[in-house]
Amino acid sequence: MKFYGELLIFVLLFITNFRVFFTRKPRRDPLTVVAPFTFLLSILQIIAWGVELLTVLGVVIAFLVLISNFHALFRYSEQLFIDRYSPLMKFWAVLTTFLSTVAIVATFLTAPVEFSPNELNVKKNLTNYTGSFRAGFQKSSIFSYSNVKLYTFSPIENDENLLESDAPNKENPVVLFFPDKRADTHNYSPYLQLLAQKGFTVMSADFFCDDVKWMHSFEDFKILRQSACLFRSLQNNQKFMAQREFYSYNILQECKAMLQFVDQNFSPQTKVFLVTDVMGNSAVSDFAKMNSSRVSSVFFLDSVEEYKTAGYGCVEQTSPLTAFLLGQKREKTFFTPKILAERTYQHFCKNCL
Repeated sequence: MKFYGELLIFVLLFITNFRVFFTRKPRRDPLTVVAPFTFLLSILQIIAWGVELLTVLGVVIAFLVLISNFHALFRYSEQLFIDRYSPLMKFWAVLTTFLSTVAIVATFLTAPVEFSPNELNVKKNLTNYTGSFRAGFQKSSIFSYSNVKLYTFSPIENDENLLESDAPNKENPVVLFFPDKRADTHNYSPYLQLLAQKGFTVMSADFFCDDVKWMHSFEDFKILRQSACLFRSLQNNQKFMAQREFYSYNILQECKAMLQFVDQNFSPQTKVFLVTDVMGNSAVSDFAKMNSSRVSSVFFLDSVEEYKTAGYGCVEQTSPLTAFLLGQKREKTFFTPKILAERTYQHFCKNCL
């Protein structure tokens, strides 16, 4: 959905200003109303998907288009006709049309590689919660603010194509996944879906609570945090990982909350498997020792040698631009997610199932 949202915005921006070059006779200019509409869409895109290079570029171009069309909007609101555009307007039209064209090309080049959960006989569920680590969490209503997104991936058990060999047992063992903060759940979704295909119920959550801070700055805002962690890591990974102990404390709070979600959705006796990636290794290991009666086993994704983007998720599929910055390429066969899912499955089968 993120890809289609970005593409729609840049195409609308292109159309809005490219019209300037096709004025042949006096007429009203209804296409100018697309400018404020597209600017609003670009803001909503950032709210939905966070601050990233293309979402920010969409807002910047949309703002330039809105400003350059301000006079045209005024004339249209007064039902005036336009017979020509000023040289300044044409200059802005050339600039923003060029930027929109570049953005469209970039959107296609960095398009994610996706498959729908139904292709894998897997269902995906999103539940929003509100609350805090201190006071606990409750499900959000439609109109209330949510600061936790809980994703659950599970096999469609009544599908005749679900292989028995892919299901460890009929109870669907529960896997709790703790994403690295440079990625969040979205960037691990190919792996999580493939793991669910093997018969696990996989739960992963993105927490944005006021009582646990990561940056202690404005970068802790929901739309900024993932990109801020990514930027800091790419800028100086050694410095970023020097705060591992601090990160471990935060993720330990998430571990406790996730076990509560298991108790709410399954039963207090349900045993779980834990999986994490780089930032969460220490916290998850400690949590497993403290809760040995509930935790069956632990697996670290960065222990898989073929996983070249440890700490950043399956970016060869979900974020090709990030993959490029890490020296990797957009990859269509899902090689890494498949390897990660298979190694996770083998580990749990060997140790527990």
